[in-house]
Amino acid sequence: MLNYKKIELLKLNEEIINEKYQELLEHKWSFLLIKSKDKEYALTKEKSIVPINDEKAFFENAENDIYYRTIFMEDKVQDINNDLIIYYDYISKYKSLMTKQVYGKKYLFGSIAVRIDNNSFITTIRGKEDFKEYTIVRDVDHNSHLVKVIGKKATLNAPLLARIMENKKVKVIVHINHYFDDKLPYYEYAFPGTIRDSIRNNNTSFNIKYHGVIYLFDKNGNML
Repeated sequence: MLNYKKIELLKLNEEIINEKYQELLEHKWSFLLIKSKDKEYALTKEKSIVPINDEKAFFENAENDIYYRTIFMEDKVQDINNDLIIYYDYISKYKSLMTKQVYGKKYLFGSIAVRIDNNSFITTIRGKEDFKEYTIVRDVDHNSHLVKVIGKKATLNAPLLARIMENKKVKVIVHINHYFDDKLPYYEYAFPGTIRDSIRNNNTSFNIKYHGVIYLFDKNGNML
């Protein structure tokens, strides 16, 4: 069930967006529906401002979205030391971009994923305040919509990361929130952690409108 608030604003600027975003986090709303100067927007949990051209269609999509759930496993994986080195190398490389914005005064968005084997990958945790912690996604069941983890909850992007990892050329994925690469294709926005958001072309790097860029790298560090 959607949990949201509808408000009207005379103007929409960065200061007001920051104020309303903090309110969204505090009340744990799915989104804020904002009407301003005869235009409508959805302010989302990842602080995207998504224009709404058809309110009915937007709500139908939002209500019909299926979110993935997390289950915790006691499973074990192979030695991951080499993959952890790769994980922290990519964090170091992209840290300045990924930490450029702090959300809700303490949270960082964006994610790194490094393949361990066919189904498993190291990735960033949810609700992170730094990039030091990681978790392991053991598998994602797209039929039952389950993210199976060893450790803490994975980034909300885990279902999308798992779909991308179905491309066996992909070794590393870097997602930078609210950063875009105009050399790459743009795909339509969908709420992170949903079925709609997980169904993307996984052959090349891409942008998600109003959300951010998704870079794919092979085992040699070449961008796909």
